[in-house]
Amino acid sequence: MWRGKVYITMIAGCLLIWANTATAVSLKDIKIPNKLGLGLSVYNQNQPYRIDTLQLGVPGLDPSLIEGLDVRNDTTSTHLRIDYWILPFLNVFGLIGNIEGQTEVDLQGMDIGLPIQLDKLVVPTDGTVYGVGFVLAVGGEKWFGAVAYDYNETDLDVAESSVSAQVITPKLGLHFERGAVWVGAMYQDIEEKHVGVFDLPFAGQIPFDVTLTGSEPWNYVIGGTAGLSKHFVLILQGGFGTRKSALVTLEYRLF
Repeated sequence: MWRGKVYITMIAGCLLIWANTATAVSLKDIKIPNKLGLGLSVYNQNQPYRIDTLQLGVPGLDPSLIEGLDVRNDTTSTHLRIDYWILPFLNVFGLIGNIEGQTEVDLQGMDIGLPIQLDKLVVPTDGTVYGVGFVLAVGGEKWFGAVAYDYNETDLDVAESSVSAQVITPKLGLHFERGAVWVGAMYQDIEEKHVGVFDLPFAGQIPFDVTLTGSEPWNYVIGGTAGLSKHFVLILQGGFGTRKSALVTLEYRLF
């Protein structure tokens, strides 16, 4: 199986510093959540891409024709996550799960100099994802701030494909007795590369080589968490802007 790197969406970075009761961090009275947490998450995102390079196995193709082509990516991940508070301001985590999705490049408006109209180039992505990351947090009696960083890889079922990214998620919010709310932003540094063939009517299989990046690295997020019981926590977050996303997590915090 080919091993590549894949972006997951802020999949793990969004799970921050709250347990069944939100906690304050101060110089006089340092408190932290239950240190060890296990979570099950479902995450989906949809965003436009920009084509960096596109090579088709058509002789004499004008490279400028790729400008303005519509490209969209949709990704869904289901994963398990384990995290641990090493220090009151530092949380580390790891995750493993499944990721699937597809990237569509709309070639219908592309004139290749032949009496043939191209269709959409659809590249599926499916594999096992795993990754690591950390959260730096600070807070007061009613407020908190945090910055999450995550790096993830995946074993892809699609040969000759790779997806790599880093995700940084700063947030600022308010915490209460049994929950918290926040606003923030997400930065994704992402690159996809796919090599393969697609079927062209009357011409057979045409090889392609395409490199893609996110058209807009930043979007904003809004979320909240609620303590359902002494140990269970529900986390919800939505992303808005050019990139749309949704995250649902059920977390169990131990000692």
